[in-house]
Amino acid sequence: MTTTRVGRRWAAPLPANRRHAVVAAAAVAVLARALVTTLANAPGGPAVGSGTLGGVPTAAAALAAVGVALTTDEPAVGVGLLFVGVFGLLSLVSAAVALPAAVAVVTGTAAVALTRRESLSSVPALTVGVLLVALTGGLASGVGGAVALRPVASTLALVGVALTPVFAATTGRATLAGGLAGGIVLAVGLAHPFVTGAVTLVGGGVVGTSLPVVAFAAGGAVTTASAATRHREWLLLGSVALLAFAGVPATLDRAVPFALGVAVLTLREVNR
Repeated sequence: MTTTRVGRRWAAPLPANRRHAVVAAAAVAVLARALVTTLANAPGGPAVGSGTLGGVPTAAAALAAVGVALTTDEPAVGVGLLFVGVFGLLSLVSAAVALPAAVAVVTGTAAVALTRRESLSSVPALTVGVLLVALTGGLASGVGGAVALRPVASTLALVGVALTPVFAATTGRATLAGGLAGGIVLAVGLAHPFVTGAVTLVGGGVVGTSLPVVAFAAGGAVTTASAATRHREWLLLGSVALLAFAGVPATLDRAVPFALGVAVLTLREVNR
């Protein structure tokens, strides 16, 4: 279907409610990859190859970005999401496009965030900014060769996830669930530091980040997910799942779903 321009907007080819399905599919694929990777590397875990899913989660996130692009009537937002989706798919075809793809993913996500910045209140805008810097630093460290940025990117990514409750209508029950989750992660990490470090490295690509920050991120993600489920905010649930389970965006297979999570979080906050 051909889009038509109306002032500064375009008639979106697809209705906005189609976002839910594509974002949910991408989130499930990314969650599955995180679980398979963690189990495959756990001591005494099942004999499951960590590469079992291959590029499926990345492809699902890239296609979801294209799908969400077709539901927006803002050209800059649509083009930004298409950058993420198209270059995310190209990165699966050839490693030669890794650097251009990394630039495109960052640029596309930034386009969405900057286009909607005036519609965001201060704290959500700050959170989106933290996530965007984490995305930029992560890809600079993993694809651009600036390896010294990896610990900073890891910490910022986790802090961004920890701050996602600012997007949710949190309740006492959701906050309690998040607090318990964070406490459990902290207690397990103190009791089994090497296992915890291995799980966060393999499952989330976390490097050089302290245990309290990891626990803070777990608590924030559970708080947001609990509140989103309670209020049936499925886009919020999908976006926090993408951010939490994509891990540190130091590689394109992690950065594409992370970028989708940032974009959907921004769009959902403005449109609600």
